[in-house]
Formats: sequence, C-alpha cells, structure tokens
Amino acid sequence: MKRFVKAYLINSSIRRKLTSLIMLTCGVVLLSTTVVFTVKEAVSLIGEQNRNLTSLADILSKNVTSAIIFNDPQSALETMNSLSVKTDILAAYILNNDATIFSSYIARGAKPASLPLPQLLSSATPNATQNVVMHISLLWQGSDQVNLTRPIILDGKTVGTVGLIADMSKLRTHLLSTVLVTLIILCLAAIATYFLSLRLQEIISEPILNLSDAMRRVSESKDFSLRVVKPGNDEIGSLYDGFNEMLHEIEERNLVLQQRQEHLQELAHFDVLTRLPNRVLFRDRLQQAMNLAVRKDQQIAVLFLDLDRFKDINDTLGHSIGDMLLQQVANRMGLVMRDCDTVARLGGDEFTIFIQDIKSAENACMVAQKLLDLFEIPYCLDGQQVYISNSIGITLFPADSGNIDELLMNADIAMYRAKADGKNTYRLYNSEMSQQGTDRVALQSDLRSAVDQKQLRLLYQPKFDTLSGRIIGVEALIRWQHPERGLIPPDLFIPLAEESGSIFAITEWVLNTACLQAKFWHDAGYIGITMAVNISAVSLKRKNVVAMVQQALINTGLPPGLLELELTESMLIENNLMAEETLRVLKDLGISIAIDDFGTGYSSLSYLHRFPIDSLKIDRSFVWNMNRTSNDLAIVVAIIAMAHSLKLQVIAEGVETEEQLETLKTCGCEIIQGYLLSKPVGAEELNALLKMG
Repeated sequence: MKRFVKAYLINSSIRRKLTSLIMLTCGVVLLSTTVVFTVKEAVSLIGEQNRNLTSLADILSKNVTSAIIFNDPQSALETMNSLSVKTDILAAYILNNDATIFSSYIARGAKPASLPLPQLLSSATPNATQNVVMHISLLWQGSDQVNLTRPIILDGKTVGTVGLIADMSKLRTHLLSTVLVTLIILCLAAIATYFLSLRLQEIISEPILNLSDAMRRVSESKDFSLRVVKPGNDEIGSLYDGFNEMLHEIEERNLVLQQRQEHLQELAHFDVLTRLPNRVLFRDRLQQAMNLAVRKDQQIAVLFLDLDRFKDINDTLGHSIGDMLLQQVANRMGLVMRDCDTVARLGGDEFTIFIQDIKSAENACMVAQKLLDLFEIPYCLDGQQVYISNSIGITLFPADSGNIDELLMNADIAMYRAKADGKNTYRLYNSEMSQQGTDRVALQSDLRSAVDQKQLRLLYQPKFDTLSGRIIGVEALIRWQHPERGLIPPDLFIPLAEESGSIFAITEWVLNTACLQAKFWHDAGYIGITMAVNISAVSLKRKNVVAMVQQALINTGLPPGLLELELTESMLIENNLMAEETLRVLKDLGISIAIDDFGTGYSSLSYLHRFPIDSLKIDRSFVWNMNRTSNDLAIVVAIIAMAHSLKLQVIAEGVETEEQLETLKTCGCEIIQGYLLSKPVGAEELNALLKMG
C-alpha cells in the first residue's frame, strides 16, 4: 500500500498532486471539525437533559416527602402528574426504602412493559445515595430510555427514592438531525473545496505548465531569444526570472560560440591577412571547377604566382610593410580576375589562381601578362614607394594532369623556371620541366647531407699584387663533389641551398674550413696572406652572422685582419639598414669588407660612403671587354679612380690576357685575380705556389 501511494505521488501530475493534497487537507480539517462539533453537541444535549432530570428529581423529592411521611400515595401521584407537561418523561416512581413502589406515574402513551423498572428498583436500594446519570455511550448503544434516581431525605435520613425514566428518542433525533445538517454542510464544503482546489491548483500549476511549455518550445526551436512573462513576484515568479536569466546567458554564450565557429570557419578557409581563400578552400573550389569542366568539356588554367625579392622587402622594411604589400597585391589581383575564378594565398608570398573555361593556353598567358602588368605600378606602403615583380607558372587541366596535387606541382615547377629565366615573367608548364624539377628536388635533398658526408670541398684562387707579382691573398671557392653527378659548380647548388635553408650550415662550414687553412698558412710563415670568403644574401640577413664569424675565428685562432668577407653590391642596397649595422660590427672586429662584382648592381656610388668597405672587385665582364669597347674601359677607369678617392683598394677579377693585365696596371689597379696568373686550386697546389714566392 505504501509503495502504491509513493508510486502514485511520483507519477501523478502536479495538478493531481495539488488537488489531492488540498482535498485531503480540507477533508481532514472538515471531518475533524464535524466530529468535534457532533461530540460537543451530544455532550451538551445529554448534559442538559441530565441537569433537567436531576432538577425534576430534586423537586419531586421535596414535594413528595410529606406524602411519604403521611403514607399518602394519592398525594404523591397528584404531585407527579405535573410531569405530564414534560413530554420526554415516560414514568416517575416513588419508592420506599425497601425498594417497593410507593406511588408511580406513567406518561400517556408509554408502555409499562417497556419501562426498565427492574433496573430502577436495583438502583433504588437504601445504600444508593448517588445520582444515576445518563452516559453518552447510551446514544451509541441504541437505548431509547434513560433513568435517574434521587434519594428523598428528611432530617438527614433517607425516607424513600424518586426514580425518573426519560425518553431519549427526541434527543437522538435532534442529534441525528444536527449530524445530518453537519454532513450536508461537510459535503457542500467538500464540493466547494474541490472547485476551490481546482482553481488554486490552476493558479499554481498553470504558470509551471506554461514554463514547461516554454522550455519545450525552446528545446524544439533552439531559439534562446524567447522570454516568458513573469506571472507574479512569488516563488514561481523567481523561477521565471531564473529561466529568463538562463536563456539570456545561453543566448549570449551561443552568440559567442557562433562567432567563434564562424571565425574558426573563416580561419579554416580564408587567409587571415589578405582575406583570400586559403589552400583548403582553393583545393575544394578547384575540385568543383574540375568536375564541372569534365561535364562541359572545358579547360582550366592553374597559375602559381610568387613575388620576386619579397624576402628582401620584408627584412629591410619590416614585416608590417611586407604584410601591407601582400594585402595590396591581393586587392590588385582581384581587379583582373572574373567572379568565377579564384585567387588564393598559399602562404608567405605565394598565390595560386585558377581560371575556368579558357579556350587555349594563349588565354591563360594573357591573364598572366595582365597580372605582370599590375606590378609595373609601384606600391605605396606607409609613405614609401616600393617596386616589386613576380614570377608566374601556368599549367592546364586536363591537358597536363587531372590531379590537384600534380597541377599545383606543375605550376610550381613552371614558376621556378620563370624565376630561373630572369624573374618578372611567366612560363607555361611542359613535361621537360617535371624532370628538371625532380632533379632539382633530388639535388636539394642530397645537398642537406653534403656537409655531413664531406662532399663539399674548397678551392683557392690566389690574388696577386700588381706591382710585385706576389701572392697577397686567396679567395675560397666552394665546389660540390657529388658521388653520382660529379663536380657541381656553386651557381647550380648555392641557389638551392638558399631556398632550402641549408646555406647556413654550408656558410658555417666554409668559414671554419677557410679560416683553418688560412691559419695553417699563417703558422707556416706565409705572413699576411688574407682569406676571402663570399657571404650570401640569405646569410647576411640572418642576425647571427656576426656570431658565426666570431665563432669561426675563435675555433681556428685566425687573426681577424686576415679574414675578408665578400658581398655583392645588390646585397648591400637591398638590405641597407641591416647590412650597414652588421658590417660595422664585423669591421669593429678587424675583418675586411669587399664588394664583389662591383658595377653590375645598382651602380650608385653614393652608397659606398655609408658602408665600412675596404676594397672593390671589378666585375669580370668589364675586364673582358675593356680592351674591346671604350665604354667598358671608361667604366674601369672611373671605378678605380673613385675607389682611390675613397681610399679603397681595387681588385680586378677574371684577368685572362697579358693585355688586360697591362691595362689594369696602367689604370692603377692594385690586385689582380684570374686564370692568367692562376686558376682555383686545392690547398696542396697553393702551398707549392706560396713556396715559389
């Protein structure tokens, strides 16, 4: 039973629970009130009748005393006949002390046989001096009569007994009518309570049900902007406030989450800097375009674009300027592209483009030329005008490949061919480039292990004093002895090393090896023989180039004055701020600085006074042609004169004829280098030359 009640309470609705609770509470209260009232009414009625009977018995006992003394039953009867006005008195008896009847009164309509005379006689013994009072239990025992006896006392002695028999039916009828009225009132109250409980539970449960309905609607629609109207300021109103606050909090969090998801979606598919599609989105769009092209028998051109000298701008002008340049480049490219085409940034300064529905390769080349023309106009970056070019590789779908990765690789290979052919141009992919590209990648891979596997070697080309003809220094020239490809010249593998990043390890090896050899010659007694080492543009940009040089000097013990670093003029101009600071630090160490291939770069002599330079090397192209054209001879004469005015030494490289040597001597060139005097040789061969003096 208990388990059933518990299950009922748990599984019932709030309305049913509230109705049951209210009805149960009100029922208990009303029933308790009815019982208390009924019992109180019964006690009151019985008490009243007891008091009346006692009073009548006392009056009779006083009035019949003389009749008993004078033995006058008739007089006693006449006295008792006055009880006829009491409709509830059935009979009255005057008893002697021996319990015999002295006189009796029987009400009209009463049946003597039904009167409890034996009980009355038994209670009228001489010793029965207390009142016999009717008890309330007689009502529930079904008795219709009650009797009462009172002693008749004269001068302190009992001379007889008065006995009264009363009718209880009227009292019971009155009491039953009272109970009936009470029950009717109870039923009416129960009915009123039921309807009141319905209204009360509706007042309580309806807001809760409305709140539940609102929760359901929010759950189904996922619309957290919904709000519920508070019904009042009670506890349920506080619940509504809490629900609204929860929805507000969820709505704000959802908004933040949605913004973050949109941001993540954007990060996943768009480049943060240029707002162009990134690699992921580009590949997805290209795949869709390829599927469409297959169905419609169309061609697609994929372009790979890389900015020329972007790293130089980034390093010299700063990354913020570089970022501005990339943004402006992206904006410009969007001007010449159709809406159906896609421009994407893969990273760094690399961009990819695909052009849908082209008729021929010539159409793709026309677009590439338009992109090249865009870069003819300078970019204004933070008040500075910057010129930059780009190199473009082009491949076609489906002619060159039906695979996205292969298309991108083909375009990349064609772009590198454009760079190799002088930059600021475009090249259309062909199958021969793939083999060259494969060889290039393989060569880059082999180059990474060339230092560890001791495949690199240094040759040394002597520098001769023009007047004495003595060797005063050497230039270290690197060669790569590939185990399969043989001897690879530096103009083939140095660019690969710069692209792959292995140039730093190679530069460090060259510095240490060259300085160690120079220290060997110095210790052998060849005093004053300098060692010239070429520093690449990539190495110069690296902030630890000074530390690399210092460490090489420490490792080998070579005096700094015997080390000369050669840099190209273009390296100084393109990286003027960093180069100036770096060269001054190196100069403070005692190291000499030379400009290699002078005259082939910007040829702006105003830059020379800014840098701590010790010597200029005239490019071999001027030396070869100075005896053929007057212009080249004039350039050589001007360079030597300018260098002397700046107190710089002049080194002429590429001297191969006696005529060139005599001309340079006449012009005042101090140092000569070239095949006429000595080709690059190994350390042992140079030892022999040094011994010869």
